[in-house]
Amino acid sequence: MIEAVTPHTAQPAFSESLDVRALLSTPPAPLDHVLPGLLAGTVGMLAGPGGSGKTMLELQLAIALATGTPPCAGLFSGLMPASKPASVVLIAAEESKEVLAHRLHAIADTLFARREQFGIILRFEEFLERLQKNLRLYAGGTQPYALLNADKSRTSALKDLVRACEGARLVFIDPVRQFHDCDENDSSAMNKVVLALRDLAGNVGAAVVFAHHASKAATFSGQGDAAGAARGSSALTDGVRWQLNLSRLSREQAQRAGVSEDVRGQFLLLDVAKANYMPAQPTARLQRLAGGVLAVMEGTGGALTPIRSKTPGDAALRARQLKLAGVPA
Repeated sequence: MIEAVTPHTAQPAFSESLDVRALLSTPPAPLDHVLPGLLAGTVGMLAGPGGSGKTMLELQLAIALATGTPPCAGLFSGLMPASKPASVVLIAAEESKEVLAHRLHAIADTLFARREQFGIILRFEEFLERLQKNLRLYAGGTQPYALLNADKSRTSALKDLVRACEGARLVFIDPVRQFHDCDENDSSAMNKVVLALRDLAGNVGAAVVFAHHASKAATFSGQGDAAGAARGSSALTDGVRWQLNLSRLSREQAQRAGVSEDVRGQFLLLDVAKANYMPAQPTARLQRLAGGVLAVMEGTGGALTPIRSKTPGDAALRARQLKLAGVPA
């Protein structure tokens, strides 16, 4: 299976056309959505400004899929119900183990503090067991991640990545800039990056999502919801089948939503900027809760209603840890 990541093919191009009669004579199987609009075996992108919460969003979605629970805080409400737990790989190349630990605690605390609202029926011990079994989380380190060298040739890291992701249903690559040594404005190079990730998706059978920065122009002009908001060559956006954008509220958007300037930074917009396999979706408005956890805002008449954080404090967290460890409080 590993050899298939190379770009060579055993058959010549256009060797066999599809049997149209057979295709129309048999009802097609349902499309296999891993996330709404993102199919197994395809590549998607999550674009947004630095520090907007891309890694936290990925981690929340990874936890939901790995535990078989609805996405934290109403993400993809009505589109992504609880499902059978599945294996997820998240490679956070720019995050330390310590930072990821804090984020995991923040998400777990938020979920279980508001478990009825978020549809969590698992006991914490069951939740933890499923995460241990299904979530493969990699922090940044000294090992090389580049799948392509500066000369656009593939490295052995691609085969290593395939091995690390075997059996996964969803893979997050965060950020894609750490996974190549090429010029991200070079369309040929970025096309090769996407092709390498397509090979990863095809070999593993997973959906692969890479995180990428939005351009400064898109951020400052208020066009963070557009498919073209991603930084660098448009080959990245052109090559993916699905794109999710995180963007900050502009001053004008905040005024229309009734958000004061002093708290504007707490709110974000989430847009499905590109989706080849689902209808257009409305913009979701998100709020940062304690620990940076993202939650869908409640709105009335165009105004945003902030969600009060109910995340337990350090004392409650410590008590829970002691209980899991079997130590009397």
